[in-house]
Amino acid sequence: MKETLYEYLVTRSGEVNLFEAFEILIISLLLSMVVFWTYKFTFSGVLYNRKFNVSLVMLTLVTTMVMIVIKSDISLSLGMVGALSIVRFRTAIKDPRDTAYIFWCIGIGLCAGTQNYAIALMGSIFLATVLILFSFGKFGVENRYLLIIRGENRCEHEVMSYLFKQFKGAQLRGKNTTTQSIEMVYQITLKNEMQQTMLDQFYRIEGVQSVNIVAQNGETIG
Repeated sequence: MKETLYEYLVTRSGEVNLFEAFEILIISLLLSMVVFWTYKFTFSGVLYNRKFNVSLVMLTLVTTMVMIVIKSDISLSLGMVGALSIVRFRTAIKDPRDTAYIFWCIGIGLCAGTQNYAIALMGSIFLATVLILFSFGKFGVENRYLLIIRGENRCEHEVMSYLFKQFKGAQLRGKNTTTQSIEMVYQITLKNEMQQTMLDQFYRIEGVQSVNIVAQNGETIG
C-alpha cells in the first residue's frame, strides 16, 4: 500500500515544459486584461486606483504560476496547501466590489493553470457582461445623501420648513450648535436634477452660510 501511494505521488506527476507554461501564462494574461478593462470601465467610486487594477493582473498570473507548479507535482501540492495556509493578508478592502474582483482573478488563475481555458473564457465574458449591464442600468444605485447645512441660529426654522416640505423622508442625523451658529446634518433622497434647485433655494434663506452634499455610499454625486 505504501509503495503504491509513493508511486502515485512521485511517478505520476505531470511535468509542464517551458513552452507550455509560457502558453498558459499568456492566456492567463489575456483573460486578466478582461478583468482590468471591466474594472476600469465599471468603476464608479470617488478615486480610481490604477495600482489596484494592475495588482489584479499580477494576482491572476501568480495564481496561475502556483497552479502550474501544483499540477506538475502532486506531492508538492500537499505541501503548498500547508504553506499557503499560514499566509495572512492584512490589507483592508474598502469597497466590497474589490473583493469580488480579487476572487474573479483567483478563479481565472485556477482555471488557466489547470488549462480549463473554455471555463475561464466563458466565465470571464459572462461576469464582464453582467457587470457592464449593471453599470449601464444603474441597478442598486443609492440616491441617499447627507445634507450638511451651516449657518446662523435664526435660519434653523426656515431651513427645516423648506427641507421637510421638499423631502418628505428627510431624517435628522446630527445637530451641532453654538451661541451664534448651527450645523444640521440630514439624510435625504436626492435626484440629480434637484441638486442645483435645492442649493439655490437654501442660499436664498437668510443666515445660511454653507451647504454640503455627501454621498453615503462613497460614490460620486451625479
